[in-house]
Amino acid sequence: MKRAVGKSTCPMNMFLEVFGDPWTLLVLRDMLLVGKRRPVEFLDSAERISTSVLLDRLKRLEAADLVARVSGGERNQVHYVPTERAVDALPVLFEMALWSMEHEPHAQPLDRVITRIRSDPEDYIAEIRAELEREMSESAASNCSSFSERSRA
Repeated sequence: MKRAVGKSTCPMNMFLEVFGDPWTLLVLRDMLLVGKRRPVEFLDSAERISTSVLLDRLKRLEAADLVARVSGGERNQVHYVPTERAVDALPVLFEMALWSMEHEPHAQPLDRVITRIRSDPEDYIAEIRAELEREMSESAASNCSSFSERSRA
């Protein structure tokens, strides 16, 4: 993401410029830990994000190279996949969840997620990374076959 002239280069400020909005973190959570990809899937989250806010955050995440916009499949639908840069933020997101579990008595995490975070976070991140690599290679193969089918028509 391009930096505006005059903005602070303090690492904490730079992090907050990308991740400092609650909706941004929730969209990343749903992508990385729940597997949501299409905009309509995010609208079902408990936090009830509006369509306009969702599309704005997806654009911001794409501009920050945290998600990639992919089109293909049936009716050339658009979906978003987290990038390597987003996966690299998982340790920070995990620590935020653990902090909340300790300090917020009403926190109700997904049991399967919090169990993995507590037991072996590095292995969990490796699994997420491998799943994304598989998903991207399948998407690339699908886009190539869709293109060749269209060009034959």
